[in-house]
Amino acid sequence: MNCATGPVATPCVRVASMGKVRALEELESYRLTELRRALGVTKAELAEMIGKSRSAISQIEHGEIGLSLEMLRSIVGQLGGKVEIAAIFDEKRVLLET
Repeated sequence: MNCATGPVATPCVRVASMGKVRALEELESYRLTELRRALGVTKAELAEMIGKSRSAISQIEHGEIGLSLEMLRSIVGQLGGKVEIAAIFDEKRVLLET
């Protein structure tokens, strides 16, 4: 990518930021896929557990649709876990919500 300096650099920054967001979403989806597989749960079983279609689970796992906090809690809860939300400042971790 050839980015200029000054005011015209904004689009490059925006593209880079969007790329980072997409990468994080893909990582999140990958982790959910691996967790589901490790627990021996199929996409169809998970879909039934949370009241969604198998197609929706597949789209979530491939990063094709966004994953809301509500949906994340539902998936993790049905797989036997819980979601915690924390803010991390250097070495300090502040639990915001469980």
